[in-house]
Amino acid sequence: MTTTIQPIGAMMLAALLAGCGAAQDTTDAQLEHAEASPDMVHLDSAAIAAAEIRVDTVIAVSGPGLSITGTITYDANRVSHIGSRTPGRVLEVRADLGERVRPGQVLAVLESPEVGQLRSEAIEAEALTAIARENFERERRLEEQGIASRKERLAAEAELRRAEATLQGVQERLRVLGAGGGTGGEFTVTAPFAGHVVERHITRGEMVHPEDQLFVVADLQRVWVLLDVFERDLSTLGNGTHVSLATPAWPDRTFSGRIVYVAPVLDTVTRTVRARIEVPNPDGALRPGMFATAKVDRDGDGGLLPAVPRAAIQELEGRTVAFVPGNEPGTFRAVPVSIGADLSGGLVTVTSGLAVGDSLVVAGAFLLRSELAAGEIGEHGH
Repeated sequence: MTTTIQPIGAMMLAALLAGCGAAQDTTDAQLEHAEASPDMVHLDSAAIAAAEIRVDTVIAVSGPGLSITGTITYDANRVSHIGSRTPGRVLEVRADLGERVRPGQVLAVLESPEVGQLRSEAIEAEALTAIARENFERERRLEEQGIASRKERLAAEAELRRAEATLQGVQERLRVLGAGGGTGGEFTVTAPFAGHVVERHITRGEMVHPEDQLFVVADLQRVWVLLDVFERDLSTLGNGTHVSLATPAWPDRTFSGRIVYVAPVLDTVTRTVRARIEVPNPDGALRPGMFATAKVDRDGDGGLLPAVPRAAIQELEGRTVAFVPGNEPGTFRAVPVSIGADLSGGLVTVTSGLAVGDSLVVAGAFLLRSELAAGEIGEHGH
């Protein structure tokens, strides 16, 4: 009985050991497969040398930016179209085209029948007010002495208030017409702020009306640049975005400004959006009517973008990738990237996936892509 059991036990032990060995082999293979990344390529040193694979770093380049040609114009908040508020005749013109003027400086002297009539009414109202005031003061004293009644004093006070109201009304009408001072029908047209006379439309002796424009005064210490921006470029712009400006008139100078307005609606005919740049102009070099080219950086770092050789970028299974060195020697990993504009020298900008200073394969990336693609095909076939 014992001699029969021993061979059977030996056979079972052998089978068990064989099964354990097979299970161990299967487990090791599964672990090895699990540890291998689907985006990882491993090459020995000989293969790396044969493929002339070379690793370098992502460099920083000046981005292409966005260049838009616009027109320089006045700052609409610092330009004044000056006219007469009443019909009249020009007696004097005291400011000429291009002249720099001070706030309140007289630009022209005009004569108006309406102003003359109002000044006569003002003189009469002043006289009536003076008489009414004297009468009121007399009635007040008489009331204090018990000679006049309170009713008489109140009537005199009411008459004074009416006279004062009439005078104030005439004076206000003169003020509205810009004829607060002066005599007769003469009044002046003045500059509202410091600036330059950029337009003059009157001559001595001519008749003018409220709808006529006599002068245009503009403060050119700050100007606007108007741009028409295509909708595809709108993501680059926003209120507060800083821009640099170049002009044909001053090829050796660069001006700085910032975007202060982007229109909320699109012109459906031109497919553009109006944007406005505010530019300091202390020396008056920028003049309304000039053309200017505005350059807007496409990123927030002064226009510096990551860039790599075009050959480092590969297409793999519908993805755009670049290869970076793995943690182990001879390993390379495919990382998804997004690319931007092509640059001179065979470079391309990278908008995501890599940063300036990152290491990547700059030569031999095609071989790595081929090896990775072949490995994926083999796995699917198996």
